[in-house]
Amino acid sequence: MYKTRLRSWGLEKKLKESEALHIAQLKGEREAMGKKTEFYIRNQRVHWERVARYLERRPDLRHKLRASAKTPANAGLDIICRTPSPSLELPAFIGGPPEVRLPEEMLRIFKGYFEGGLEGGWAIEEDMIHGFDDEFGQLRVIEMRTDLDNAITLLGTNKLEAAFYALNSGLDSLEHSIKEQDPLLFYILSYRTMQLGPEISDTVVTFIHRMHVTILGPSHPLALVWTRFRSLSLELRSRTLSIMAGSSVQLLKGQQGVLNRVVALALGSTSNILDRPGEVDVNQYSELLLKYSAASEAHWAAGNYQNSCECLSVVAGIFSWGQAYEVAKESLAHAHYLIQKRHHKGNPVRPWLLLELSHYAVMARRLYQTGSVDEAIAYGCKAYEHAAGHLQRQPKHQLLRAIRNLIDLYRSAGRKDEAERWCDILIANMSRKGQA
Repeated sequence: MYKTRLRSWGLEKKLKESEALHIAQLKGEREAMGKKTEFYIRNQRVHWERVARYLERRPDLRHKLRASAKTPANAGLDIICRTPSPSLELPAFIGGPPEVRLPEEMLRIFKGYFEGGLEGGWAIEEDMIHGFDDEFGQLRVIEMRTDLDNAITLLGTNKLEAAFYALNSGLDSLEHSIKEQDPLLFYILSYRTMQLGPEISDTVVTFIHRMHVTILGPSHPLALVWTRFRSLSLELRSRTLSIMAGSSVQLLKGQQGVLNRVVALALGSTSNILDRPGEVDVNQYSELLLKYSAASEAHWAAGNYQNSCECLSVVAGIFSWGQAYEVAKESLAHAHYLIQKRHHKGNPVRPWLLLELSHYAVMARRLYQTGSVDEAIAYGCKAYEHAAGHLQRQPKHQLLRAIRNLIDLYRSAGRKDEAERWCDILIANMSRKGQA
């Protein structure tokens, strides 16, 4: 009678006892600290009432619970323990005009969701935050982001058929990404929808909102955030996303420390969302700049040149966001010296190849923003040649990004024929991506 399976858990028979025991012990410990708890096994919510009923039928396990002094290690058990998001019922006294109320509600809901994710089911490795499906979920998100970026570039050059092909391709994988609840998906989608133009943007936002409601339910935090995002003007969307990105950065800093690369990427999204060079006040990044600069020197002294170069690239990027170009140039020159030093040793490994590509892209942006258009395009071409020569393997998002950057540079410089030619190259590489 004790071998009855709780099918909604999706448990293997041999693990059910150990999982139930582990959940019960964790719950007792967290209740002693005054914490509420949700449990997930293989991404499925486990209701405590089911565990309690199971324990009622297993007096031997209750004896084990009383005899155990501490919770055993979670070895081999696919259990996620997290604090539930705060109640999403809004107090009756919250009022005010929608342009004040909706952004505040979005920030509060998303902050609770982000806190719960960091405490429970998300893992952070290097410059990636993993959702519940780890590697495969990340690949899908990267491919979707690449498709949306291709669509934005092609819409800007009036390549409508190819643009809508890319847009549909990106949205086709949305169902999987929503199910995986990737923590950065909201930023990836919201930022890019604002670049599609008002008419297309509103249609796409409505579609994304409906998908979240259908897949996660109307009361899920992400569905509620998209409900409010849909009702905001373009200017309010930009301002609200900037505030939300800043809030997420503070949470990441508390969980992972200021030197984690995810923090730098999240800070970068703040300026990307604003999409107005010079809007960023470099002073707000003073803590980050000081620590990355110190870390770069420490890595250099220890002979860890790759980490030193990565830190310098972050510093250069932050100064570029704030249009402090001369300081950015110094960091880039130092980073480039390290890259060239590694080249002399022959056959650089992939992290160094990516650093070199990033160096070319930041140099192109800095030169263009300071008026050196031809030099900027030269660096854009270097980035393309580097990606085509060293980073052609699937997924091809690095190569496609280099092509898009060249299209943007030629368009901004008024060289329409060259922009057109590179659009054709982008479309050809998109086709090869679809056949791979």
